[in-house]
Amino acid sequence: MKEIEITASSYEDALAQALEQLGLTEDQVEAQIVKQSGLIRKKVTVKVTQKATPKDIAIDFINTLIQKMGLSCTATIREEDDAYYVSLSGKDTATLIGYRGDVLDCVQYLTLLVVNKTSELDKRIIIDGENYREKRTIVLSKLAKKLAIKAAKTGKDVTLEPMNPFERRVIHSALADDRFVTTESEGEEPNRYIVIKPNKRSFSDRPRRGGNGGGRYGSSNREGGKFNGGRQGGNRNGYGNSSAPVQKSEPKEEQPKDMYNHEYSINFKRTGGGKLRSFGEKKRTF
Repeated sequence: MKEIEITASSYEDALAQALEQLGLTEDQVEAQIVKQSGLIRKKVTVKVTQKATPKDIAIDFINTLIQKMGLSCTATIREEDDAYYVSLSGKDTATLIGYRGDVLDCVQYLTLLVVNKTSELDKRIIIDGENYREKRTIVLSKLAKKLAIKAAKTGKDVTLEPMNPFERRVIHSALADDRFVTTESEGEEPNRYIVIKPNKRSFSDRPRRGGNGGGRYGSSNREGGKFNGGRQGGNRNGYGNSSAPVQKSEPKEEQPKDMYNHEYSINFKRTGGGKLRSFGEKKRTF
């Protein structure tokens, strides 16, 4: 934080000079009169200090906490439109993350308390280490979809283990657009959990393979063929049952092979015996 002392003939002049040198506005600083002197020509010394922003308070608190814990880790912060994002890096980052991010959540909660106490926080503060939250989001999203399929197929509720608020938000977001299941949070902190409940009406309305409308396996009525209207019975193109009986094809008799070709015999008489001809399975020479 920037700080400066200015001596001028009045408080207003000293403050104006300090703001000009610091490049700040009046609402961004705190001004305090340090000394006044002179009877005829008054001199006023004003101390002007830049106000701590939520961003400064957050990063100072986190770095101080890391130092007090004796960990080899550093924190950097960036400001975006929706939140302040704090990134942790170093060999002891895993210690700050903890089991399933429990230590990380505690640090984030303490940072929010400190910033709210000393400044007006207008954005969220999100602390992450080595992209842990992004990786955890991918894992939880896959798990949520897998359990949603299980709940929809069995028609029974699926209860997940207790999760922190971050993980519960990931589950809710992953299944927000699923029309076959709904999610609800139950229980009390810190043992609050999510229940995935099947929407039985929507699930029963799904088109099933091999229904009465024809399809790959057709209907379950056994008439004529193995199935009615499917690939394995009825008409070949699968549009219903064929009323005509299936006719068995008779085996064809094999015709005896021509062991002697008259055309070749005539050619032989014309051209002479200089060539050999092969007929059928055996050779005959003339």
